[in-house]
Amino acid sequence: MKHNKIGIFVATAALLCGATGAWAQVRPAYSYPAKPTSGTEIGDTPAYYSWWLGTGVGYDDNLFLLENNARGSGFYVVSPGLRIDARSPNSVIQLVQQYQIGRYWSSHNDDYIDYSTHAVADMAFSQRAFGRVGLDYIKSHDPRGSTDRSISLTPDTYKVLAPNATFAFGAPGAQGRFEGYYTFAQRRYQNNRATTQFSDRDTQEFGGALYVKAGPKTYLLGEVRRTNIDYKITSPNSADETRVYLGVTWEATAATQGTLKFGRLKRDFQSTLPDEKENSWEGQVIWAPRTYTQFEFLTSRQTNESSGEGNFILTEAYQLAWNHNWSSYLTTGVTARWQKDEYQGFDRTDDTKSLGLRVGYKFRPWLTLGAEYTRANRDSNRNNDYDRNLYLLTATIAP
Repeated sequence: MKHNKIGIFVATAALLCGATGAWAQVRPAYSYPAKPTSGTEIGDTPAYYSWWLGTGVGYDDNLFLLENNARGSGFYVVSPGLRIDARSPNSVIQLVQQYQIGRYWSSHNDDYIDYSTHAVADMAFSQRAFGRVGLDYIKSHDPRGSTDRSISLTPDTYKVLAPNATFAFGAPGAQGRFEGYYTFAQRRYQNNRATTQFSDRDTQEFGGALYVKAGPKTYLLGEVRRTNIDYKITSPNSADETRVYLGVTWEATAATQGTLKFGRLKRDFQSTLPDEKENSWEGQVIWAPRTYTQFEFLTSRQTNESSGEGNFILTEAYQLAWNHNWSSYLTTGVTARWQKDEYQGFDRTDDTKSLGLRVGYKFRPWLTLGAEYTRANRDSNRNNDYDRNLYLLTATIAP
């Protein structure tokens, strides 16, 4: 999906904790990678590289998301990244490496080093046939208090290895297009094994989407997606999930674009647990009434894996963001979100609301200074309420 040019924030705070839970966005339609708009050529080759460094210092007033006896701490975070883009007439190879290093002044047990590698190769077999193969490798952590597991002395760390592939047939703007995709994600926890071993799992997902042109820039779509969740320790929660969607995707004008999918999902457990059937949807709408301002609306009703309570979590979420460029050097952003988590097979329902405010000032062409504030609140019928305030000052270097 093509995006209008708008100020970009390095959202360091969002990477710190994931306080509002998992977020499932719209699976995008395939598009061949556009040429990079910046970067430095590597010698006399068709390869380019770019790098960046995000830094932040702030304060979190509720590290462990507790209703009572909340513990706060100041922290700093450093996030360097590197991107390489190499091209030939019919192929593109991209590599992105990102690190996230966090240190807490009053809670050193929560210090962490996360990193991710994203490698992808795109091939244009013809003007109508395209292929993509990729590999994601992630080392990350669940902050203490962010799951339903008991709080250990240190955060739960894990690794994810996820190869993936996509095949797309149909030129951009053709009367019909088809896409098939496959992903295998292996998640393994590295510590606190007494509790985390039950979350080790392999997730296979494959599906296909058919797009039929209904207007100059509008497509009707149908999609079928199959997901297998296989827990490595014998669990009644291993399951096969099928989703069927009908929807529409459009770019009606330069200012409006979006994708909406509605359908049903069915989770078939590989145990004696009863099957579950639910309504499901994915939606993203972008409206940019001016080149310097943009609104984005996201919504989904999806399943997420439980980390201890219930068989799985049915999550319904809505998010509205407004980003505005007041000038070439001053940008602001506001993000409001509401999420409802219903634990299936367990009497628990959580309502989580959050509001985020951001401002960025381009002090130099290569240096952006910023400030962020996030307020989050959870209401639960199981005495799992909390309030949280997160304050952050940032500096981003991107030559």
